[in-house]
Amino acid sequence: MKPVQAKITIAHGRIQSVEPLFGAVEIVTETGHHSYPGAWALPGFVDSHAHILGLGMRLTGLNLFDAISAEECADRVRSHASYSGEWITGMGWNQELWSSKSYPHAHLLDDVLPDTPVYLRRADGHAAWVNSAALHIAGITDQTKDPVGGTILRDEKHRATGVLVDNAMDLVARHIPKPTEQQQQDMILAATRECSRLGITEVHDMDVHPTLLPLFRDMAEKGTLSVRVQSYISGQNDEWLDERLLPAGGEFLRVYGVKLYADGALGSHGALLTEPYSDAPDTRGLALLSPNELEHKVRTILEFGWNVAIHAIGDEANRRVLDTYGLMRTEGVADEHVLLRIEHAQTVHTEDQHKFALHSVIPAVQPIHCISDAPMAEQRLGARCSYAYPWRSLRNNGAILTGGSDFPIESGDPLLGIDAFCRRIPFGRMAAWNPSECLTRDEALDAYTSWAHEAADVSYRRGKIKPKYDADIVVLDSNLLMCPDEFITSTRVLATYTAGVRRYQCEDNSA
Repeated sequence: MKPVQAKITIAHGRIQSVEPLFGAVEIVTETGHHSYPGAWALPGFVDSHAHILGLGMRLTGLNLFDAISAEECADRVRSHASYSGEWITGMGWNQELWSSKSYPHAHLLDDVLPDTPVYLRRADGHAAWVNSAALHIAGITDQTKDPVGGTILRDEKHRATGVLVDNAMDLVARHIPKPTEQQQQDMILAATRECSRLGITEVHDMDVHPTLLPLFRDMAEKGTLSVRVQSYISGQNDEWLDERLLPAGGEFLRVYGVKLYADGALGSHGALLTEPYSDAPDTRGLALLSPNELEHKVRTILEFGWNVAIHAIGDEANRRVLDTYGLMRTEGVADEHVLLRIEHAQTVHTEDQHKFALHSVIPAVQPIHCISDAPMAEQRLGARCSYAYPWRSLRNNGAILTGGSDFPIESGDPLLGIDAFCRRIPFGRMAAWNPSECLTRDEALDAYTSWAHEAADVSYRRGKIKPKYDADIVVLDSNLLMCPDEFITSTRVLATYTAGVRRYQCEDNSA
C-alpha cells in the first residue's frame, strides 16, 4: 500500500470517497474537517502479535527494561515497594544487557525485601526472577523437581537460585493476586491509548485469558476501546475449552483464535533446537508440548471452528508445528478457510522454509526482536544464524509475513519495525545483520497493513484507503516509501483514525 495525499471523506466509520490532493491530507468526518499540510496517509498500522494487558502493566507498573544490572533492578524494587506483605511484580530484566551476562539470584531481592514476595518477569516473558519469600509461598525447595516444560535454575550445589524458566514460572505465578477489574480496565485503556499514539488501529492480542473477555466486550460495546482487537485465547492448558468458548465476531472485539506454545524463548535457552545450543551444549531447549500433545490440541481447536496461532522460536519447534499443520491440511481438518499461524518463526531450518507456503501457514514475525536479539542469537545459535529471522527466505518461498512487536517485550512502534524489516541493523551496530534477509519498503508496509489484515481474514474491508473500506487511517509527516533510510524512525504520527473517529492527534498539530 502506497502512502497517499488526498481528501478522504468518511461517514459511518467507512471511507466514502478519496480525491487526490497535492501536498496535503484532509480528513472530512461527520464531526469535522481536519487538514494536515505536507502529510501522507496510510491504512492504520496493525500489530499482529502483541499483549494489550501486558503493555498496560508495563505502562502502569514496575519497569525494568532499561536496567543495566541486577543490582539496579533490586534498587528499583526497593523504591517501588509500598506495603509490606503485598506482592511486588514487574517486568523487563534481561541479563544479556548486563556486563556480567549472568542470571540474577534470589539473594539480591532478599536483601531489599526479605518478607515481601517479589516476582519479576524477564523481558521475553519466558523466565521469572523471584525472592525467597515467593519461593516459600510456592513451596519450592531445593528438592522440588522441574515441571514438564520448565526449569528451576540451580547453583553448583543444586540449590534453587530464584530464576524459573517457562512452565516453572507457573509454580509461583499462580499465587499472585489478580488485578482488580478496575485496575485491568485502566491498564487496557493505557495500552490502547499508546497504540493510537503510535498509529496502530488494530492489534492481534495474543494469549488472552478467557476471564478478560467480558471486560474487553464491555469496553468495546461502550466505545472505550480506541483500537480494534483480534483476540487469540489462551489454550496451553485448555483454558478456552474449560470456559466453553467459541469464536465470536464484532467491530472492535473479535474472539478469533486460540494460542499455544511449542517452546520457550532463545534468551532463556528455552527455544527448542534440533541441535544443542552453541553456548550451552548440554541443552536443546524446552518442548512445552510433546508432538502428540501438539497434534491433539491443534486437532481439538480446529474441530471447534477456531483458527490457531502457535509460538515457535527454535528450528525444531518450527519443524514440529509446520508438520502438524501439514497433517491437518492433508486430512482436511483445516480447510483452505482456516488460518494457521506460527508466532515468531525466528529460527527456521532451510529444509522447512518452503512448508509455510506449502501448508498455507502465516509467519507472524516481530522484526524488532531481530535487531534487539542479534548479539544474543549469535551466542546461542552460532552458524545457525544464517537461517535466523529468515524474512526474505520465507518471502522467496511464497509466504506472506505479518509485522508485530510482541509488546510489552519490545517497543510497539511500527516505524521501528518497518525500519528493522528494511535495514536490519542491530541496536548499537552500524551495519546490517545478514542483510540478504531484508524486505523492501513496500513489503514492510504491507506486513503492517494489508498482509496483517489477511492474517485475520479482513483484507476485504481493511488495509486500503479506498471507498467502502473501514476508515482506519494513520497520518504521517513523511512518505515512508520515499524518505531517506535514516528518516523512517523519525517520521511522526500526526493523527490516528479508527472507524472514522480521531483517536490521536499530535500536540503540535491543531488541525
